Amino acid sequence: MKNINLSILVVTLTSIALLQGCTPKTAGMDSSYLNKNRGAAGAQISKAEAEQYSRQQGLTADEVRLENMKRHQTTDAIEEGSSAARSAVDAVQSVRGLFGW
Repeated sequence: MKNINLSILVVTLTSIALLQGCTPKTAGMDSSYLNKNRGAAGAQISKAEAEQYSRQQGLTADEVRLENMKRHQTTDAIEEGSSAARSAVDAVQSVRGLFGW
């Protein structure tokens, strides 16, 4: 019985030690986490952080615009190809109609 109680105690203490290492603090020491936990007085970001955030937002917006442009170009190319094929079929049908085929 003493061995079982000792085993349970060891497992419990080991589990607690492991779980303490899995706190949000270890999830990433980024500035947003630090600012959030500094309190209202320390929640201000530096000018350099604000500029970096602005640059990242601009780059993200540019990437979205570029992806949309690529998608529209692909769609336009497909529609243009199908329009050309439709015109060719119409031309063949017109020629067949002239010769009575």
